[in-house]
Amino acid sequence: MEVLSGSPRLLRNLNEKAVLQRLLSEGALTRMELEAFTGLSKPAMSDLLRRLEAVNLIRRDGEKAGTYGPKAGLWGLDPAASFVAGIDVGTHGIDAAIADIAGNIIGTFRHEGQPGERYDAHERLTAVLQAVTKEAGIEIKQIDQLVVGLPGIVDMTAGNLRKGQQIPNWEGYHIPDALQEVLGHRHVLIENDVNLVAIEEMTFGAATSIQSFILLWVGDGVGAGAVIGGRLIHGSTGTAGELGGAMVPDRFAQPGEDVRMALVEDLLNVSAIDALVAKYGLAGSDSIDAIAQAARDGQEAFFAELGYRVAAALTGAIGILDPEMVVLGGDVGRAGGRALCDSVIGVLKRLPIAIPQIVPTAVSSNAVRAGAVELALEHARERVFTGGSAARGLP
Repeated sequence: MEVLSGSPRLLRNLNEKAVLQRLLSEGALTRMELEAFTGLSKPAMSDLLRRLEAVNLIRRDGEKAGTYGPKAGLWGLDPAASFVAGIDVGTHGIDAAIADIAGNIIGTFRHEGQPGERYDAHERLTAVLQAVTKEAGIEIKQIDQLVVGLPGIVDMTAGNLRKGQQIPNWEGYHIPDALQEVLGHRHVLIENDVNLVAIEEMTFGAATSIQSFILLWVGDGVGAGAVIGGRLIHGSTGTAGELGGAMVPDRFAQPGEDVRMALVEDLLNVSAIDALVAKYGLAGSDSIDAIAQAARDGQEAFFAELGYRVAAALTGAIGILDPEMVVLGGDVGRAGGRALCDSVIGVLKRLPIAIPQIVPTAVSSNAVRAGAVELALEHARERVFTGGSAARGLP
């Protein structure tokens, strides 16, 4: 093992963090298994476990089966050591979840809303927090980390939505400042909703083993998340991925034909998708259902036009970033599935660029909320595990 030098307090913190991370990744372990992992002696490990148990970071978790003689006691991470909240704010409502530090969802709540509805963002957010914590059986002040996902351009430093056409009630609302009294701290992050979906795709979805990918989101709005080297790209102003404002040709022009330019947003917004579905006479309860049925029925002409629009939105980003993969997400990407991916590949093959894998999303419809929970867990675990028993008042 690598030999670490430093003060006794530093070494104590490092050893505690190593044990907590191991219990998170491996589940409950015996004292001897932890000794073998850390290289600590039996007395040192016994003292470490005593400290972590005293501050409710770990707990005794039964006995190890399949051994001869006295059963070895197991130690596990105490799920109640920390709680986090992830919130998805959208045009149709607010979706919230509470998770314990082990990642178990212990409470959910959804407040339904209507596009264009006027309301006070602070009152609505605090009401949702009260409802979801009640469902989880905890107090609001027990939330150690909160992440809020918003559609639009977010200022992560200031903690507010700079521009959000879909949810104007939230523009300029400084969430960390406003919630400090409610939570008792400022452990609050806001993030673009599509970036949170990219985190979820990286963690549990189509891009789990991919270091470089673009997530194109086509749903209530149009946006993208870019991951390079395993890290989200935000850009200098936090607007990386806002593809809706890009100008592209609205179709492949024939030789001698004038090229007409259009905004990506105008080609792929809800109204444009509805019009395209109507143009091809697709049947379904709504446009998304119609696209899903078209994918099953092999409606090639429809997907040729939709595939062109998606490929046009992606071409510049693919040429600049050269990703390993593109994930098609949002309601349209999920409904189009493999049929839409194949159509996009067909368009890209006509261009002089390297073609990445094009795959449909592999995460659930509540991926913004799930990504918010994952990001909150990442920050909470780092803070709790690094602080260890000392951060909880144990000398």
